[in-house]
Amino acid sequence: MSAEKSVPYRSIQVLMMPDYRVDNPYQTLLAQSLESNGVQVYFPWGYRRVFPIFRAVKTSPQPFDVLHLHWLSPYTKGDRWLVKFVYSVKFLIDILITRWIGVRVVWTVHNRISHDSKFPRLDLWTRRILAQLVDRIILHNHSTLEAIAQEYRFDITKATVIPIGHYRNVYRPRIDEKLARDKLKLPLTGRIYLHQGMLRPYKGIEQLLKVWAEKADILEGDTLLIVGKPLDAAYGKKLTHLTTGVKGVIVYPEFVKDDRMHLFFSAATIVVLPFESILTSSSLVVAMSYSKPIIAPKLGGIQETLEAADSLLYDPNDEQGLLQALKKSIYVNLEELSKLVKQACDRLDWNKIGLETSKLYQATLSC
Repeated sequence: MSAEKSVPYRSIQVLMMPDYRVDNPYQTLLAQSLESNGVQVYFPWGYRRVFPIFRAVKTSPQPFDVLHLHWLSPYTKGDRWLVKFVYSVKFLIDILITRWIGVRVVWTVHNRISHDSKFPRLDLWTRRILAQLVDRIILHNHSTLEAIAQEYRFDITKATVIPIGHYRNVYRPRIDEKLARDKLKLPLTGRIYLHQGMLRPYKGIEQLLKVWAEKADILEGDTLLIVGKPLDAAYGKKLTHLTTGVKGVIVYPEFVKDDRMHLFFSAATIVVLPFESILTSSSLVVAMSYSKPIIAPKLGGIQETLEAADSLLYDPNDEQGLLQALKKSIYVNLEELSKLVKQACDRLDWNKIGLETSKLYQATLSC
């Protein structure tokens, strides 16, 4: 009786693009969780102007089984419509020829269209075609699955929901609240309402400042702390102008390094994320990683992600919604709410996310 020949095991080889690890730990955490589940993850190296995805695959010393595509903005850039259209077409051709050489394509949809898009119809056109070209689509929550499938015009069975994991092991742990406030030279009394992250128009910061200025008497003795690097110098100046003369507002217009992130969240009482539009949010998950009560609109997957810790969420269509949430935060049991946030965050386990994503790759390759 002849012995069967053993087939050597080869792990799935995945190329992730673009590489945003410097600005966002999400891809690093995802790659680590995948590698713990036997998947080899690579990122592109060097700069290629023409068909960067196809050329990254072809010039690699190892073969790739899967291209895992994330954000599209580096490939569909352009301040003028015609330039952006040309880049968008080139990008779609890039994906098409990458598939032609046998690489499967998985796309994680992080936002409906690019934030602050100048040409939303063109962005949507590109995404609809891309949704037909890729093998599988990942969304971070069930709440937006049906709407995105309808808007992008793909069969809903093509998509899988896999959440964003927590950031508990990325930044330093919390320290004593008063110690953190003292280190940051912040008021030692009163509540601190923190908005942290890159300062961009879609995040609703201007509306937050307007509400705070008009109702300063309600939040007497409290502080609104806005921290993050502005989108550009012009937007930074606009926010500075809006905060002039507004009592209780402190702005740190700077990028927060990882080793200082814990100070701001330790000092904060509540995190405020008044998005005007959102699909998924790393800022939300960072706040959850510090078990902070969160004020935010019921948009995208925010309510689904927070689960039972949603008592400070508000209707985005209600003009008084943000104000009412701020008022409610004065009386709600913040300690109990913090416990609920922690429980919701416990579910966002990277080991489970890595396992689910690796299974998705396997299913994609077996089709």
